[in-house]
Amino acid sequence: MTAIAYPFLRPGPDRISAGPWLVTRDGEPCVFADGHLDHFDYSTNLEAVRHFKVDVEGVAADTGLRADEIKLLCVVTFGTGGRRLQRARRIVTREVIQAGREAIVLALAIDGREVSELFVLTTEIILLSSGTVRRRVSPVTTGARLWRDEFRAAVEPLGARFPMEAVSFATVFPTGHGDALWYLDWSPQTLHHDFATSVRLLINLDRPAFVEAVQQADEVTLRMLMCSVTTQMVRSAIDLDHFPLDQTEASPSSVSAVIEAWVEQAFPGQSAEAVRTLAQHDPSRFELAIGSLFAGELGNE
Repeated sequence: MTAIAYPFLRPGPDRISAGPWLVTRDGEPCVFADGHLDHFDYSTNLEAVRHFKVDVEGVAADTGLRADEIKLLCVVTFGTGGRRLQRARRIVTREVIQAGREAIVLALAIDGREVSELFVLTTEIILLSSGTVRRRVSPVTTGARLWRDEFRAAVEPLGARFPMEAVSFATVFPTGHGDALWYLDWSPQTLHHDFATSVRLLINLDRPAFVEAVQQADEVTLRMLMCSVTTQMVRSAIDLDHFPLDQTEASPSSVSAVIEAWVEQAFPGQSAEAVRTLAQHDPSRFELAIGSLFAGELGNE
C-alpha cells in the first residue's frame, strides 16, 4: 500500500458519519447485487437519500482550525457513463455544515433518462471558510477537498461496449486496403447520434494473427488499437466549430459526449480550442496524453 501525502491537514475518517445511500424506485427499495441494479427502466426515476453527520469540532481539531469559525460544504455530484469515464457529471446537492448544523439529510432525484450504463454519486466535504488558522499546514483555500467517497451502481452488464466486428477486408474493400488491420466506420457529422449505433470498429478477418490477438485480449494490441481509435475521433471532433455539442443536443450516450469525456480525461480543464492548438503545434504531446488514457481494455468506452 502506498501512503498519500496531502498538502494540508485532513480530518480523520471517524470525524465523518456517512450512512449508506438508500435508493428507491416508486417508493420501493432498490436491491443492488454486486453493485448492479437489475431490470432498470430508463423511463422511471429513482430517489436517493443519505443521512450524514460531521463532527465539526473534531474536524477543526484535526485540521488546526477553530470549530466556531470553520464552515464546510457537503457537495454531492451525479455522474453517468462508462466504467472508467463519466460522460456527464453535475452537482445535484449542496449543504453547508458548521457548528450547530452538523447533521444533514442528503436527498436527490435521479432522472432515468440521464443514466447511461451506470451512475455514480460522489460525496465530498469541501472547505468553505477556514476562519482563524492555527497551524502552517492547515487548509486555507476555499474549495480544498477534505473528504470524499463514491457510490457506484451499474444498470447494464459491464461487458464490452465498443461496437466491433470482424470482416474480410478483401470483400468489404475489393479495390484495395486488404492488408490493413482495422477500420473505424463513423462520421464526425453524427456527433449527436448514439455512440453504440453510430460507431463500428472493423477488424480485418484476413489477418488471423491480429484477430486472434484482439480476441485473446492481448494488452499491447488492445491498448495500441484503442489509442489509435481515440486519437482519430478526438482529432476529428476538435476540428469542428460546433464541438462540443450543447448538452441539450447530446445525450450522455452520444458520440459527442463520449469524445468530450476522453478530452476531459486526457486534457483536464482545457478547452477544445486549446486541445486543437496542441494537436496542431505539438502532435507528439497530444498523442502522448491520449495514449495515457487506456490500460488495454476495449470495454466501456
